[in-house]
Amino acid sequence: MDAKIIDMLEECFNEEFSLVRHDLSALEDLIKQKMQILGQGLLQRAVGSRPNGYKATSVACECSGSMRFVQHRSRDVHTLFGWIKVSRAYYHCPECGKSLFPYDVTSGLGKEQLSPGLAKACCLMAVDDSFEQVSRKIEGLFGQTVSTNTIQRLTHQVGAVALEQEDKDLANFHKTRKIPDAQVTPKRLYIAADGTTVHETDGWHESKIGVIYWEDERNEMKSCYVGRFDKSETFGWHLWYEACRCGLRQAQQVIVLGDAAGWIRNQRRKHFGRSTFIIDWYHVSEHVWDCGKSLFGEGSKETEKWVSQHLDLLWDGWTKKLLDYLKEQCKRYRGDKRQAIYKLIGYISRNEEQMRYDVFRKKGYDIGSGAVEGACKYVVGKRLKQSGMIWSRSGSSSVLALRITWLNKRWDQLWQKKPLAA
Repeated sequence: MDAKIIDMLEECFNEEFSLVRHDLSALEDLIKQKMQILGQGLLQRAVGSRPNGYKATSVACECSGSMRFVQHRSRDVHTLFGWIKVSRAYYHCPECGKSLFPYDVTSGLGKEQLSPGLAKACCLMAVDDSFEQVSRKIEGLFGQTVSTNTIQRLTHQVGAVALEQEDKDLANFHKTRKIPDAQVTPKRLYIAADGTTVHETDGWHESKIGVIYWEDERNEMKSCYVGRFDKSETFGWHLWYEACRCGLRQAQQVIVLGDAAGWIRNQRRKHFGRSTFIIDWYHVSEHVWDCGKSLFGEGSKETEKWVSQHLDLLWDGWTKKLLDYLKEQCKRYRGDKRQAIYKLIGYISRNEEQMRYDVFRKKGYDIGSGAVEGACKYVVGKRLKQSGMIWSRSGSSSVLALRITWLNKRWDQLWQKKPLAA
């Protein structure tokens, strides 16, 4: 059957093909144009040959009344192949005034004129690119013109559905206390958290980011992300819920990485009590460098030497010896320099137990939060912090949720729920 169809198509277009047969690129473009026309016609024929939502002369209404079939009404739909007309059964309830197009619900059509296929393509590109870039790429790839505003509305809508699903999953846990099933069972699970700011209409606001990662049976690194514009309490629950999916309760070892921020410490204590908490090496190094610059100035050899000596002590686990040195140095300085040393002493003293880097390294633990630092740039920065971008809260939240859905490989699950019709 397929071979016969191809033979017929080749015969129909043979004259046009012969003009560009020597140029593969031109031949590809020509065949793509023909397939676009054929696809549009075939789709229109397939849609037009069905009842498209007709069930009976009447259907039950939510008001306990009956919706009566009125007539078939047509709607223009923009698809991957171009515009088609869809005739759908229309029902109306005379008691409450509610209307229904069953076909729109079952086929996943929403308020926009885009088909699920074209909408899915737009949203897929929008997890990486600006709405303007998506509009240009859709035209370049499919020959379809979709406005920037349409893509923006569409992306916000679908992202809001993804965000709502996250909230529903967590709300269902609080109601039933049923812990989500683990999708993987790693031996060692890392959980890292941090925050990064996004420019919104009323200023810069923090998005909290979590990355959960582990090695699979092939020793390949796998990761899963959580990102929310939420208070730390709410974010902590979402991070815990995702960690459960990633084998939190099954893992033999759980390591939490982060800076010494109070909210990270509190959420770790609440949700990951049995974990080993490590204050990442990068943030500790920053504190030591800040102190060194206060003492000897930025860029000086004295600063570099002083910082190197003190970081070596931390690296080898000599925190008590380091604190003794710092306390001794306080006697030699006054004013701002003494305050800088006091500040470093306080920081190390409060977090000494989480800075046992010699022990952590012997156990083979990561001591740096490069994964979450990278996530702040990769998950949030790459999409939400492009030049000149200013977001509404609903826009930033929905686009972040949509991007994370793609990165966490739950894209098809989202579209199976028909988010356009939600």
